Amino acid sequence: MNPRGKWARRTFIGGGLVGAGAVVGQMVRRMQDPVPDPNRAEIPPDALTGYDVSEFEKTDPKLLLYRPDGGFETGFERVKRMAVGPDGSIWVAGDRSVRRFSPAGERLGEIELSRPPHSVRITGPDEMIVALGNFFEVYDLSGHRKLASPRLGENAFITSLAVRDRTVYLADGGSREVLLCDRGTGEITGRFGKKDQPPGAPGFVVPSPYFDLVIGPDSKLHVSNTGRLRVETYTLDGRFESSWGGPGMAIDRFCGCCNPVYLTLTPSGDVITSEKGLARVNVYGADGTFKGAVAGPETLVDDKELAKRACNDCRVGAGFDVALESRGSILALDPFRKTIRRFIPLPAHV
Repeated sequence: MNPRGKWARRTFIGGGLVGAGAVVGQMVRRMQDPVPDPNRAEIPPDALTGYDVSEFEKTDPKLLLYRPDGGFETGFERVKRMAVGPDGSIWVAGDRSVRRFSPAGERLGEIELSRPPHSVRITGPDEMIVALGNFFEVYDLSGHRKLASPRLGENAFITSLAVRDRTVYLADGGSREVLLCDRGTGEITGRFGKKDQPPGAPGFVVPSPYFDLVIGPDSKLHVSNTGRLRVETYTLDGRFESSWGGPGMAIDRFCGCCNPVYLTLTPSGDVITSEKGLARVNVYGADGTFKGAVAGPETLVDDKELAKRACNDCRVGAGFDVALESRGSILALDPFRKTIRRFIPLPAHV
């Protein structure tokens, strides 16, 4: 079965928009994983009623570490992911291509693809990897294709990727696993992520096509376990080490059925997260300590009702991919406006 079909037919019904999304997401996770999770907060029985989310739709100015600083249009009808190259160029994956832009937004080139891309990473001074459903392709930055991997499984659906040495790490939302592939051949060399595989693994819960990973400066794999509403840390051979996060509507928690949908890391190890539904981009320390906000719903989303629906209906995609520029600014890929939006540090936090 095509995993996109599975996600398209999965509906989360609730009476309290954002609040109900957290409750129903909790129920889904319990059905997928009947073993009690000691890190999971209990939701009170009356959580479906009386929610007033208005207080969460505006960010306390004292928490803001960044401010908007313009951006540019991508020209795509549908945008998905982005990456920043070693020269500062910005690569945006959407429709059936990847476009290269200057930091100022001038289009520098385009690589046509055979199908819609779902992830893109610049993995070397002259190498880019693009995930295309159940396989990936490797290009040089001029657009020459160097490798097309084998199909990675009938239910594979690659939503994110990272590279270390000869291994490509792929977040497979279809199988709810991380796949390890040989960088030169594309063949699968390992996998992990099922519950207790390896022993102690909590298991990935992926209710919707959002499942992100990144390799940090600590040489660890940081994975967004969206259905558990937390970020998890693994060794590069797949051993679970730690997690942080949890359900909640407060700014330092993750709401809805599946968050954070995207993440990236700073050179110091801070984690920048992006949430759909109650759209937020925040900064956390490596240990999960909330540091401050990049942007909140009042800045990111004009159509608040559409955005809220994403918290209790996983068919509504509203995730802002995030990336870091070398000068410290944060880029957000706006799925509504189809634009790149830039946020720069406020003077007190430079």
